Amino acid sequence: MKILIYGSAHLTSETCKVLKDYYDLVGHIPSVNPVIAGDMELPIVTEDVDHDIKLSLQYNVKMQNIENAYNVHTGLLPLWGGQDILYHTIKEKAKRQGLTFHKMSKDFDYGNIISKITYPVFEGDDMIDLYSKMTAIFPGFVLSSLKLLENLGNENVNRCQKKRPRLFKRGNIDASDMNVYKETLPILRKLYEK
Repeated sequence: MKILIYGSAHLTSETCKVLKDYYDLVGHIPSVNPVIAGDMELPIVTEDVDHDIKLSLQYNVKMQNIENAYNVHTGLLPLWGGQDILYHTIKEKAKRQGLTFHKMSKDFDYGNIISKITYPVFEGDDMIDLYSKMTAIFPGFVLSSLKLLENLGNENVNRCQKKRPRLFKRGNIDASDMNVYKETLPILRKLYEK
């Protein structure tokens, strides 16, 4: 299977290092502003490159052509759609969070859900703790989800669960929390820089 990658963040590059042993990664279309830039070993290409599927890994621009496109969302859909999921996870005192692999649709974070994985959220966890948990499971989850996708085939993928997501937005971050949110980003960058 030929996969066109959308994204250039740290998680994208780490995941591609795992996927390249199993799939033909034909190139990537970079994110506009990744929080933590990745060391992408793939050439930058356009959608015109020959591919079987598109895979969005922390891609921060709405894709126009979503035919045969799949997304790895950094929250459990349908309850955790939208942006800044780790912030909202802590704010809402959730007990678990996770990742969702889903077929993309014209609506944001709404498409047939193919697989999910969860991790625990403990009292006292901050965004750095949650990001560390997420990065530990992300590459293996993407690989296993792609294997499942191959086994399901398009007909069965279209029969997977599809529910309208609850969407969180960047504008929903409380002004009183904005400084803590902004202070987290340099710490995350430092953790994952080479």
